[in-house]
Amino acid sequence: MSEGTLPAVGDVLAGRTIVRPVGEGAMGIVYEARGISDRSVAIKVLKPAPAADPTLVQEFAAEGQSTGAVRHENVVQILEQGTEDGLHYMIMEFVDGPPLDRLLRTRKRLDWKLATKLLLPVAKALGHAHAQGLIHRDVKPGNILLYRDGRPRLTDFGIVKDIGSLKGYLVQGRAVGTPAYASPEQCTGKRLSEGTDMYSLGATFYHALTGRPPFTGDTAVKLAKQHVNVPPAPPNSLVKDTPRALSKIVEKMLAKRVSDRVVSMERLVHDLEMIQQGKVALDVGPGRPKVNTAALKGLRRTRTVRRIG
Repeated sequence: MSEGTLPAVGDVLAGRTIVRPVGEGAMGIVYEARGISDRSVAIKVLKPAPAADPTLVQEFAAEGQSTGAVRHENVVQILEQGTEDGLHYMIMEFVDGPPLDRLLRTRKRLDWKLATKLLLPVAKALGHAHAQGLIHRDVKPGNILLYRDGRPRLTDFGIVKDIGSLKGYLVQGRAVGTPAYASPEQCTGKRLSEGTDMYSLGATFYHALTGRPPFTGDTAVKLAKQHVNVPPAPPNSLVKDTPRALSKIVEKMLAKRVSDRVVSMERLVHDLEMIQQGKVALDVGPGRPKVNTAALKGLRRTRTVRRIG
């Protein structure tokens, strides 16, 4: 492998043998690799063009530092990062299943129970990051990796920033974030907050439930106008078996104003867990939701009990 040349299958980088490429983005390529222990790892390598830009090299290094700082069971683990033979690399936990966006391309949409099971741990990971003063700013299906057994891992903290430190999703003239899942404040250049991740997770949830993002358009500008001005169709109006309570939560995550969204990831986790348990949550503002006992009694009356013998 020559200086600064991207590795090929069979090449050795940082003591690991490259097995195959598994993903590619604008900045880098991700490979599966194996070391002496024969354990698979993922190696993300910065492409030559961005590697020539000191600012992008710094951002690449910051991605590993930020991801490593979060340290949560539902966030991809960073094992090592460095430079070798002119290549900037990051060694990560290898997730052996597809990213959520690939799963959605195959299955179109997910049953609401599976969608909730996959995204609830992501909400926990984001809540942990927020507690440390960090926001992700690019939550989307492509940044949620899945093990074959269904365990999710949030990845790509390359644009994570301290809460309130930046406005919008333009950094030095480059768009940061993904238009289909971007919050209204990202689209209008307003100050960001934890609510930014809440909106993008809501857009991801909407996609998982309905088979498409809340808005579609052939340009970023068209998408941005809808994020800012157009209320999305309720998920349960598109997929009838979506529980009304879950549909309302996703709609609240996608509120235009930050103050109208679910107040925190911890609150979101609590509400989703209640829905998983078959309970009905009432929105009573900050704090823990209350159970609608009348609704629960109605649900119990509709159950049919079969006796044997």
